[in-house]
Amino acid sequence: MNKAFRCKRSITQTFKSFKGHCKSLSKTRRFIPTATSPDDEPLQIPATNSLSKTIKRKSVQVQSQLLELGQENLEERMQSSVAMPANPPYRLSTLIAELVPQGRSALLFELVRSSPSMTCDQLAALAKQYVALGADALVVRIDSEDTPEGLKDLWTVSRAVKVPVLARDYLIHPLQVVEIKESGAAGALGVIGQVNGRGTAVLSSFAAALGLDAPVEVINLLEVEGLAKAGVVFYGINISVGISIAIPGFSADLAHGILGHLPFGAISLVGVRSLEEARKAKLSGADSLLIKSEMIAQHQDSLHAMSMQLQYLVTGDD
Repeated sequence: MNKAFRCKRSITQTFKSFKGHCKSLSKTRRFIPTATSPDDEPLQIPATNSLSKTIKRKSVQVQSQLLELGQENLEERMQSSVAMPANPPYRLSTLIAELVPQGRSALLFELVRSSPSMTCDQLAALAKQYVALGADALVVRIDSEDTPEGLKDLWTVSRAVKVPVLARDYLIHPLQVVEIKESGAAGALGVIGQVNGRGTAVLSSFAAALGLDAPVEVINLLEVEGLAKAGVVFYGINISVGISIAIPGFSADLAHGILGHLPFGAISLVGVRSLEEARKAKLSGADSLLIKSEMIAQHQDSLHAMSMQLQYLVTGDD
């Protein structure tokens, strides 16, 4: 009884922590990330409205869902989800734990509909192709800007392949994590330190309670230090935030600077958009690489060659 009570109390506290969070996000006007170079010198990053607009849009969508669901139904759904955590047959963290001692980084291929007319079944067929090419895991983009049926895409792909499948979205509320878990995914990308602020560790812990791998995206060592104290062990770099930063070489320098200072035993996932970025991330010690859809699109006519080069990069010492 005490354990059940503590579980319910914990979920209620999680809900309250995020109750006003979406409202504050909807008022966000600008998003100006700050970071340090590998030598801890401040990096001047140009202001961009790209991410803030995305989060504002996402906030409106989530608030609409919350109003329709109601607080009582929301808490019941969250409690039910924690009471029956996911037990995916293929987990990214388990895979990484097997590969790292071999000196190999895991390769995650990002999957997204090439057009609105593309179907879930066609996406599943593409997922199988990526696995055949050497993908160790897949990341399905489920944001409404990428697909009209994000959760259905996730559900279909998760059942089509025998590798870890993660969702990629912009996560600002536990309800989104519940939906991802219910869609059969093994994890979620989209917990961003610069977006979720003080709620980052709470959202990360909630995802873990649901049985999901959920890397927290960071952009500087200060964030890493704070999250490490909160018990976060899985970190993402240059996954979503990096998209809005257009500084030549920034992503590689950022990854190098952070990877060398992650807490002992931490797991890392670095997003890359070129073979050179993949090489640098591997040399800097990345446990896993997210091969972004932009990179895959650039090599559309030579996917096999790209995959072979990536396989060499993640297994060689260079």
